[in-house]
Amino acid sequence: MWVDVCRSRQMWMLILLALTNSAMAETGRVRGQLLYVPVYSEVPYGDKRFTLNLTATLSVRNPDQKTPITLRRVDYYSSGGELVRSYLKQSSTLKPMASTEFIVRESDRSGGISASFLVEWESDVPVSPAFVEAVMVNSTYNQGIAFNSPARVLEEKP
Repeated sequence: MWVDVCRSRQMWMLILLALTNSAMAETGRVRGQLLYVPVYSEVPYGDKRFTLNLTATLSVRNPDQKTPITLRRVDYYSSGGELVRSYLKQSSTLKPMASTEFIVRESDRSGGISASFLVEWESDVPVSPAFVEAVMVNSTYNQGIAFNSPARVLEEKP
């Protein structure tokens, strides 16, 4: 019985440690990131090889309540990996709790089916990481499609 109690305590200690580490990772503060965001400006559908054009909106949010962040780069790449356009001509400041968006219009097929964004942001001090995702929508033919695609961290500045 004593062995079962010890194992049970060890199990709960491991669970508590895992939850603590998970919470710490979620609330980690960083000084900047390079993010990769997959986007879909068109999707194939049906048996006849049709594609449905989508409006893709890249949303960049600063969830930090006290400190602004600086957007250094928002670049749109084609399925083939070529730079289609840079959305920023110069760095842009995003105030605390503010957001901004960058839009690929439904008629813009320059990126192809599997396009992507690279987003780079930074701060002078560690902050809550920016929340970045793409939302793709279309509502043609009395039907609608909408989905999102979260950013993936490629590099981080602790």
